[in-house]
Order: sequence, then structure tokens, then C-alpha cells
Amino acid sequence: HQSHSEYLPAAVSTSCRYFLAARMWTIGALSAAAVRLPACGSKPSSSRGSPIVMATMQAEQVAVGDDFPNVPITLVTDGCAAEDNCPLLDSSTDLFSSGRNVLVGMPGAFTPTCTDEHLPGYIRGAGKFRSLGVSTVAVVTTNDRFLLTAWKRAMSACLRAEGKASLDGMVSMLADKDADLIKALGVAYNSKLDTKANKFFQLNAGIRSKRFALVVEEGRVAHVAVDEGETDLDATSAESILAWLEERGRASRPSKTRSALQPTLEAEGPGKAAWGAALVASLVGLVASQEGVVAGGGVSFRELVEGLF
Repeated sequence: HQSHSEYLPAAVSTSCRYFLAARMWTIGALSAAAVRLPACGSKPSSSRGSPIVMATMQAEQVAVGDDFPNVPITLVTDGCAAEDNCPLLDSSTDLFSSGRNVLVGMPGAFTPTCTDEHLPGYIRGAGKFRSLGVSTVAVVTTNDRFLLTAWKRAMSACLRAEGKASLDGMVSMLADKDADLIKALGVAYNSKLDTKANKFFQLNAGIRSKRFALVVEEGRVAHVAVDEGETDLDATSAESILAWLEERGRASRPSKTRSALQPTLEAEGPGKAAWGAALVASLVGLVASQEGVVAGGGVSFRELVEGLF
């Protein structure tokens, strides 16, 4: 302690001097032993994090059809942490109550997979998500607003060459430092201290978020994806969620099918079928000169009448 205590003010009591000197020594030791963060664009380490061991009270894991829970959450925008004015929002009322939205959970800021693959995928895919009707893409971790601010700046620096100087407007960063939202969704886990585990996670051991992705439509969960483990990335990637949204869009498009009346007319015999065909011809003839568009559908009146039969 002698080497550190000599820098402390003489007015500090002896007990406080020893305490502060011990703190300074600890901080110095941690700084010397700290691992280097991965460079921008580098591949994450192949070593896996510690096994997920549940050791916290939480709700059952969220499922398709569940209402999205309403939990206070901090929205981290550029500069809000330093000015102490980050908005505190209700997760359901303010963020996910209407429209189509995507929430992505990640184990932690600056962790390898999150930094090198997971978050960049959603940033680069922001335009594609909007084209598929997604109003908000939000990322949540159990970090505080200060660490998320630093992560945002680091990611912006990495992606500045691509014209992405700010994450605001592309993804919303949510700080859930007390894990209230994560536990309400049932996707929390306790990252235990393990010397064999990935070192990046050991500096942030504690309650973390599983790697997950939710599609929320009109306040209700429509899709749930979870990647178990701390470094695996598959079902929750931006590419996987975009593929699900595209498939959902194709499934929701109405297919061109015969009306329910047409098989009935055919079953009744050629007489009624001919009568039906004559009726259609007459109706089409009546509207042959109509060029208007039926409100709300973008379908011509002629096509609408023909589709009836």
C-alpha cells in the first residue's frame, strides 16, 4: 500500500487512506489483467461461454400468442447518458403496443458475437426491416445506459465507413440494468464465474439475457427465436428474422382462387353453368367502360366481378 498511499491527501484519515489505497491497487491490477477487446470486424473467439445455469426468479419463457409485458425500460439515445435525460419508457405502451416490431436480446455490450455479428446484422438490415413493415427494431441488454452509450459509439466508429454515423433511427438501444424486462420475458440466466469460460463474459458475470429475438405485432408475440449458449448465433440473427418476416408476408397474400359459387354451378349441370357464364358476361358487359378502382383494394371493377365467379 505504500506505493499508492503516498499519492493520497494528508487530510484523509489513516483508515480511509488504507481503504482508498487498496481500491487503487485493485483497479490497477484489473487494468493490467484486462483482456483486449476484439477489433472491428474480427471474428469472435470459438471458445464457448459458461453453461447457462438458471438461478433467478423469473416468469416462464415468453411464447407465441403472449401479450408483451409492460415493464419500465430505459431508451439510450445519443448523448442522453451524459446529460442524464435518457427516456424511461413503458415497454408495452410506448414501444410495442401497435404495429409490427422486433425486440432482440443480447448477453452483453462489447461481447464478441454481439459486437462482431449480431448487432451489425440488425444495423445493416434496418432498411430491409422497414420495407417489411417493422416500425421499431430494439436491442436490449442488462447493461446500464453508460455502457450502452460507449458500445453505441464504438459500433458507430466501426460502421462509419458505411455511412452509419449514428445508430439512432436504425436500432433502439434499451438498457435493462436490473433485468426487469428480461425476467418478465423469462429469458434471464445467471452467468457464473468460470475460469474456463470466455473471458469477456467473466468481466460481466451476473444476470444476463439469453440471445433471443421476438416479433411483436399489435402488442402480442408472433414469433420467438432463442439461441442457447452465449456465443451461438443462428435463429436470432437478422437474416433469420428477415426470412421469417418474408415468409409471413408471402403467406398473408391472398391467392387467386375460384369463388365458392363456381363449383356449385358446375355441379348443377351444364344448364346452370351456362346460365352462370351468361350472367358473368352480362355483368362484365355492363362495366366494360368502367375504369375506376375499387376503394381500398387497388382492383378494377371488372376484375372484382370476374373474381366473384
